[in-house]
Order: sequence, then C-alpha cells, then structure tokens
Amino acid sequence: MALDTSEEEQIEKIQTFLRQNGWFLAIGLVLVLGGNFGFRSWEDQKQAAAEAASDAFTTFQTAARESATDEDKRAAAIALGDAFIADHAGTDYAVLAGLQIAKLHFSAGSLSEAEAALRAITDAASTYLAPLVQIRLARLLGAQDRPEEGLTLLAEPLEWAGFLSARHEVEGDLLYQLDRLDEARQAYQLAVNTAGEEGLPGLTMKVEDLTFAAANVDPAMLEESRDNNGAALEEDTAVIGDPATDETQADTKDNG
Repeated sequence: MALDTSEEEQIEKIQTFLRQNGWFLAIGLVLVLGGNFGFRSWEDQKQAAAEAASDAFTTFQTAARESATDEDKRAAAIALGDAFIADHAGTDYAVLAGLQIAKLHFSAGSLSEAEAALRAITDAASTYLAPLVQIRLARLLGAQDRPEEGLTLLAEPLEWAGFLSARHEVEGDLLYQLDRLDEARQAYQLAVNTAGEEGLPGLTMKVEDLTFAAANVDPAMLEESRDNNGAALEEDTAVIGDPATDETQADTKDNG
C-alpha cells in the first residue's frame, strides 16, 4: 500500500535531518556509550574499593582482638587502626575503626586518648553511627568524673532510634553520679520501656534499687527478697517438672 503525501513528506524530512545531522548524532551516540562505560567503570572501582576497605578492616579487627593482654600488640593494633582511618577517612569503616581504637585505649587505662579517638570521628559519623559514638563518649566522660558533659552530649538532637534504651541507661548512670536519684530512676525506667528482653534484668535491678532507696528500704532486705524470689522460682520449676517427661507420662497413661 502506497504512503500518502503527508507520510512521504515526514519521511523525507527525517532523511534530510539525518543527512544534515548524522555526524552530530554519531558523536552523541559515542558520548552516551562512553558515559555508560565510564559509569560502569566507576561502579566497578567503587565496588573494588569497598571490598578492599572491608578486608583491611577485618585485618585491623583481628589485630585488635589479639592485642587484649599484650601492650606491644595493642600499640601495633592502634597504629594499624590509625593508618586505616587515614586511608579511608570519611567512611563508616573509619568510624567503626575509631570506636575500636577508643576501646583499645580504654582497656589500657588511657582515658584521655580514648576520648580523643572518639572526638576525632564524631563529625564523620553517619546518621546511623552518630548515636553510638555519642553514647560511648558519654560513658567515657562519666568514667572521668565529667557527668555534666556526658548529659550535654546525650541531649543532642540525633536519630536515636535503635539506641534509645542505651541512651536512657547512660543518662541514668550520669544522673546517678550527680546524685539526682529521682531523675536517674526515671531514665532507667525509660531504658526498661525501650529495651529488648535481653537488657531487662540489669535495667530492672537499677530501677528497683533506686525505687527502694527512695522508700528507705534496707538494701539487705531487697537482696533477700531477690534471693527468695529466685528460690521460689526454682521450687516452682521443680514442681512443674520437665515438659518432655510430663508428655511421656501422659502418653503412657493414655496407652495404658
């Protein structure tokens, strides 16, 4: 079927455009393909750099773990961590390495060096890691008898989700240092309310201690109450028996 006049005119215009602009189109095509290749190359380099950083961080972690009781190994691990941070500045890996270096200094009793290590990574910490850095730093300030500074850190507007329980617990510890016991108890209670099951026993004990202290209850009586509750729990467990044994006995009766 023949094309009508309007279609023939459109095709002719397209052909004319291609003849007049074919070279520019070819250049554009090369640039597009080259840009795509460049992007893929950049992505490959980025992936390779991430893998190299991961391997280097693993090496540092291993050195840190092996340096627990050896001063020379600890010094070597800290030097390795400092070099890693210099090579990967501004990354989450560098922040994690800084946290580990601070821990190494703390284990050696070098609190000022630990503080310096944490402050060095504060600005580089991402939204997800900043709360962890501030919590560690607040604990460290408390260990140096500077609880007011620690409370100031914890008051900063950060994305605390996921760290709320730890934040409230450290806040309670710092308030306790300042003898602000009512506020400390409230902070511990908030920690309990936002904690998972694993963190509840220790936190609950802190709340109970301050609650009974406010009521002028003898700590010895509190400890005796805890012991009695534990003994009662063991007795109840013995009475209940092993579920598997009970099930076997039930089956035996049914079969009998």
